[in-house]
Parts: sequence; C-alpha cells; structure tokens
Amino acid sequence: MILANLFNILLSSIEVVLSLLPNLPSLPDNLLTGAYSFIDLIFDNVGLLGLFIPIPTIKVVVPLVLLIVNFDKIYKFTLWVLNKIPKLDID
Repeated sequence: MILANLFNILLSSIEVVLSLLPNLPSLPDNLLTGAYSFIDLIFDNVGLLGLFIPIPTIKVVVPLVLLIVNFDKIYKFTLWVLNKIPKLDID
C-alpha cells in the first residue's frame, strides 16, 4: 500500500511536469513517410541475413554479445543490489 501511494505520487508529479511543457507540433508528412520507408526497408530485408547465418544461431548469439558487452554494468548493478541487503554483509 505504501508503494502504491508512492507510485501514485510519482506518476502525478510526472504528469504535472509534463503538463507544463508546450505541445510539440506534428512532424511533416515527408519526414514521417521517409522514416516509415526506412524502417520498412530494414525489417523487410532482415530475412536476407538468414541466408548467411542461421536464425537460431542469431537468436542465441545476439543476447550473449549484449551480455558480454554490458557485463561490467550488470556486475556493478548486481553488487549494488546485494549491498542493499544488510544481512548478506557483502563489500
């Protein structure tokens, strides 16, 4: 219940801050059309990657690469969480 109240206070404060910002104008149609066509081009041609590397291999390798690249951040976050538990006494 305390967490729910804190979350409601946080959400209401974010809504107040966002209500103070001016409304942004919409993007020009040419820019939106170009962005959508670029995204469609990328996602329509992802299947070509399957010709060179099998898709199951990509599904395994990409998360592993992301984990290895961000290992130091994950390690620091894990230690931070463990330090917040007083009974563990981890330094």
